[in-house]
Amino acid sequence: MSVASRCRRAAAVTAMVALGPLGLAGSACAAIDCWIDAEHRQTGDQRPVTDAAVAPMRRALHDINALLHRQSELHELPRTRLRSSWQIGGQWTAPARAANFLLRDHRESMWTAGRCDVIAGADRLEPRATVVVSVNMPESFFATAAPELDDEQLRAWREVPASGELHGRTLYGGHMLVFTSNGRLPWVPVTTAEYLDFMQRHLERRRAEARSAEAAAQRAAEPDAQEAMLQRVAEGLRRTDPANAERLIAEIRAQHAASVAAAKAADAKRRARAGVDASPMDSMLARLHAFRAGLTPAQLASQARLGVDGLQPVEGAIERYPLLVKPDPQFPWDRAAPARAQMLMVSLRGGEAFEQPMQRVLQSLDLAGLEALVRPRQ
Repeated sequence: MSVASRCRRAAAVTAMVALGPLGLAGSACAAIDCWIDAEHRQTGDQRPVTDAAVAPMRRALHDINALLHRQSELHELPRTRLRSSWQIGGQWTAPARAANFLLRDHRESMWTAGRCDVIAGADRLEPRATVVVSVNMPESFFATAAPELDDEQLRAWREVPASGELHGRTLYGGHMLVFTSNGRLPWVPVTTAEYLDFMQRHLERRRAEARSAEAAAQRAAEPDAQEAMLQRVAEGLRRTDPANAERLIAEIRAQHAASVAAAKAADAKRRARAGVDASPMDSMLARLHAFRAGLTPAQLASQARLGVDGLQPVEGAIERYPLLVKPDPQFPWDRAAPARAQMLMVSLRGGEAFEQPMQRVLQSLDLAGLEALVRPRQ
């Protein structure tokens, strides 16, 4: 769509929804250079995007894009080109199909001359303005992609704190909004008991690994194994450097004997400090158990804070330690409609000259329109 067409469309939308005088559309078109729409033609599991099985998700993504196109404040960003791109994810074992949507700016050095586009590789420059929408992706609601705790029984992240309200809706971290089909948050607290269980498993694994490594080292240090190794070295030297072989072998044996003696002395000192039967992991497990034994049932059921586990003293206010959450394992997914949008994470960010303009976009965001996207269609 040409820039002129964008201007005419923005003016028509403005008139229809009564966002303000028609002059707003004209000034908006003077700000951004153009807006590119880029839909991935295949889903994450290699279906064509036109497949009827993904039609509800495709419609939701197009609706998100249209909603943002109608936001006049986006058209008033500092001079840039905007690009919407989105892809529908695959459907394997998850209860619903996921999707990703990204609207971002592209500075002039990334523009394609003569048409509304950007050059290949334009995304390598960090954006200054973004709108990210993740659909049906519980892990997208957390501050980092990688979990803080991760094993076969628990995956947990730091909770993004509530930072205020936006027109009656909770705003998280100053930039994120949550929309679900039933109003239920897609995450739940990790209890202190769950956290301590995880830490116990973690320490026990480390202890087992340390014991296994120590046993392997002891086997390698046994006289027969050491002598066999030295004999192999000696045979190699006698073949490659017969004139100097015996002298080199004697030097290697002396160095090896000194290394073994030093290792035994270091091990004796370590055992003297820690106690003959106590390893560092044993000591940490003992502290963990003592900490747990001192907690009441109510404290064990309370929300866990990362680092409050008895292994180190708590320094300063306990609020400094992040709360832990996990995706709600009981979230009531509509499994009969896996291609329907059932939860949205919407994040708006701006930097440099775009910080204040993106705050205006956030304040004017069509929250009712986003809410409607996750409601079951009648």
